Amino acid sequence: MTDPDLEPPAQSLLPAEDMPVGQEIDCGSHAVTEQEMVAFATTWDPQYFHVDGELAAASAFGGLIASGLYTASVFQRLAVTGLFHRYDVVAGKEISSLRFLRPVRAGDVLTCSITVRSVAPEADGRSLVTMAGELRNQHGRPVLELQVETLVRSRQQA
Repeated sequence: MTDPDLEPPAQSLLPAEDMPVGQEIDCGSHAVTEQEMVAFATTWDPQYFHVDGELAAASAFGGLIASGLYTASVFQRLAVTGLFHRYDVVAGKEISSLRFLRPVRAGDVLTCSITVRSVAPEADGRSLVTMAGELRNQHGRPVLELQVETLVRSRQQA
């Protein structure tokens, strides 16, 4: 199965040195649906306020909310289709900070942005790329913030 959003660019994948340090990158948006939210939570985070509308309505949240892991997965999907698919990513290394700032609900439209903070050469032809990421809802309010380190192949091979 292929996804046109994930097709690699016609040219080869770009090295870490070509990442736009200091630039905020808009990685697109995703509309949250109750069906998707509940299906994810049913499999991976089946707490009542994620899967049972009636019980969730009586909770402190006043209704269903998305699992934080679902929200982080939305970020990852948008980060890949909006930025990472152009670069020669080796692997994620660390999520040093992950903050869920407010509940995500069905009907929310989440927009992803990433700022590449630094690109530092490492051994074996790789660089450590440090990034700050954020998801905002349709009201412009942040719902998720994270700091990530990713290994990306360098132009300079060891």
